[in-house]
Amino acid sequence: MKIYPKEDLQLKLQDKDFFLNETARTTQTGSYSYNMITGLCYMDDIGRKVLSLPDNYNLTVRSALNLFVNPREAINRFYNFINGANFESDLELQDYNGKKLWVRISAKLLRDPETQEIVGIRGVFVSIDRFIKQGKELEKKAQVIESQNERLIHFAHIISHNLRSHSSNLELTLEAFAHEIEESQNPIFNNYLKEISSSLSQTLEHLNEVVTINTQHRNKEIVDIKEIFDSVIEENEQLIASTNCNIECNFSKLPRIYYVPSFLSSVLNNLLSNAIKYREPSRELKIKVTSKRKGNKELLTFEDNGIGIDLIKNGDKIFNMYRTFHTNKDARGVGLFLAKNQVESLEGDIFVKSTLGKGSRFTIKF
Repeated sequence: MKIYPKEDLQLKLQDKDFFLNETARTTQTGSYSYNMITGLCYMDDIGRKVLSLPDNYNLTVRSALNLFVNPREAINRFYNFINGANFESDLELQDYNGKKLWVRISAKLLRDPETQEIVGIRGVFVSIDRFIKQGKELEKKAQVIESQNERLIHFAHIISHNLRSHSSNLELTLEAFAHEIEESQNPIFNNYLKEISSSLSQTLEHLNEVVTINTQHRNKEIVDIKEIFDSVIEENEQLIASTNCNIECNFSKLPRIYYVPSFLSSVLNNLLSNAIKYREPSRELKIKVTSKRKGNKELLTFEDNGIGIDLIKNGDKIFNMYRTFHTNKDARGVGLFLAKNQVESLEGDIFVKSTLGKGSRFTIKF
């Protein structure tokens, strides 16, 4: 064992370079600089390692900008910085292999001591990818919990309001039967009982569908979208034939998805029946269904030229249970609620754009 003089040992234990290097290594903090006179760029070994840059990677302004997922945003940030704004930003980069990661970048200006002109930029960046992804995961879980809570609220609404209403109606009708009534009134009370029975059955059916969304064992598989849609059209063949309806579909850009077949069938069924129910009687109903891949997103759009919805007035209620926005006697306000909840239960989303008198377009993100 080598014996150090006390002074030498203390200097080694207090070596600032050691602490700086270890801090940079353990926190994945890289340093960079840009010489505005020569145009040369520099990045230290730790920074190159974070971004998986080969030793022979030539770092220039152009190649450095290619490391940003959004180069235009980076240019704007640095331009504002040079013009006096502070620079400490969270930006998304992509390493040499195309893998995306979030970093926190700070920068300082270097000025000529005599002229005070800006001659360079230098700074550090630290990987915060783990924390960003953890935050997004928590946010995603919070959204799932919020969605589940909404379904529970609707579930409670069905139980407390609709079933109680049917039960009261049934009780009052039976009480009336308990007293002597004329024979001529029997048909009237029989009709009451039939209506109550029908409404009660329908409410129980809605209740079962809501419960199914939350409890059904969801076995995903490769699903052919056209096959599912063809089966939906076949199922609604009589309804389609009874209306002046023209249906176009094109799934060539995204023919298959990894999904639950019964959920996709139910969603398309609800959107189709919704379009037919809210068609504009004065013109031919046109429905167009397409699918595509946009970046890493898988999308399906369902468009119609029906009577449309006033989104300014009803945009925040359109997917709520038992919410209707037209005077159609067949309207129940259940289909869109079920469609949204089925899509969200598989961590997707559904959006709507609509104009009164022109039609609606629903977009599903799988």
